[in-house]
Amino acid sequence: MPSTLPMEVIVRVINAIDDRQTLCNCALTCRQWLPTSRYNLFYRLFISHRLDFDALVRACAAPHIVCAFRNVHSLRLWEDANRPFLYLFLEAFPSQFTRTDFLEIGGFVGDPFPIRDSSYATGAHFRSVTVLKLVDGKFLNFSDFQRLVDGFKQLVRLVVEDVEWRTPPMRSLCAFTSDSPRLESFWFKSPCGGVVPALVEWILHTPSMEVLSDLQLWDHEAEDLVHIQRLTQRLGPYLEQFQLSLKNSTRDISLDLSSNSNLRSLHVRDIDAASCVHLPSLLEHISPAHLDDLMLYLSIPTLDDLDLLRKLWIDVSDILESGAFLSLKTLTVFLLKRPPADALDTAALVRELHDWMPLLDSRALLRVFPFLGLDA
Repeated sequence: MPSTLPMEVIVRVINAIDDRQTLCNCALTCRQWLPTSRYNLFYRLFISHRLDFDALVRACAAPHIVCAFRNVHSLRLWEDANRPFLYLFLEAFPSQFTRTDFLEIGGFVGDPFPIRDSSYATGAHFRSVTVLKLVDGKFLNFSDFQRLVDGFKQLVRLVVEDVEWRTPPMRSLCAFTSDSPRLESFWFKSPCGGVVPALVEWILHTPSMEVLSDLQLWDHEAEDLVHIQRLTQRLGPYLEQFQLSLKNSTRDISLDLSSNSNLRSLHVRDIDAASCVHLPSLLEHISPAHLDDLMLYLSIPTLDDLDLLRKLWIDVSDILESGAFLSLKTLTVFLLKRPPADALDTAALVRELHDWMPLLDSRALLRVFPFLGLDA
């Protein structure tokens, strides 16, 4: 029976479907629905089991299926711990994913299943990838990581999350100029200590220094601040978005962001009763002329912590209410940990934090993680 709806309407409806089983049903409905349904089915692929990988390999034998690989724009590959397949992927699919712009590789382990030499040419097989995300994996050494990333010639955004190195990185191995990557955005989070110096040395010798505007660092040690300072000073006005942690700050070493004159967004994590003493110094050493977004991540697990932060926040409030921060449009306070509800209810907590920032009430937003957002 012919459809009574115009094909343009049907395409819009199918494009709005987010459930894979529903898309499969649409693909089996009729020939007119098949192309759009198949396009959406293959737009995002997530492979995390050897059985899925084997099924994809078998699909290569079907011409009407293998042509759909060109539709894949987002590809997420997570290693199967019981039956690894990542080291076989490039051999099975050397050139099928020609339009993939987002690639995520997760759960990989450099040992006992080492990354093959051919894997360093991954970027040559994914020539259109602009966003690379490496998650929950382990490299044998920093050079393996560097060689892999350098292979993506079109890369503009790199996210490294919970990645470790079995062999501690050495800065001297990274101190040479490379023609890639040319990153505009770099987000880094790793439980592995001693990585930041090598990471900074690597970035300093890439074309990223000409375009890197978004730098997000979740974890770093106190001794890493010297290296982070080198990077931020070299970036200068290119840096527009920056995130750092106050967890390991010290009185002897603090960041000076005054050279980053185009800074528009600043996220400060791990602010608690112990680290808040370093926040005023950080705010005094930034260039706030273009700053319109400031996010502060607070942890106040007890009433004692609340009392300490109340006293420490006086200096923070004085700085934020000064004329230097007139361009600040939004101050967002994320409260990640709060005192028990039986000790202090939410309404009282909101009033308390509102009293900390009396002159910022029209620009301040309080978010009590993870469920509540309130205008201060």
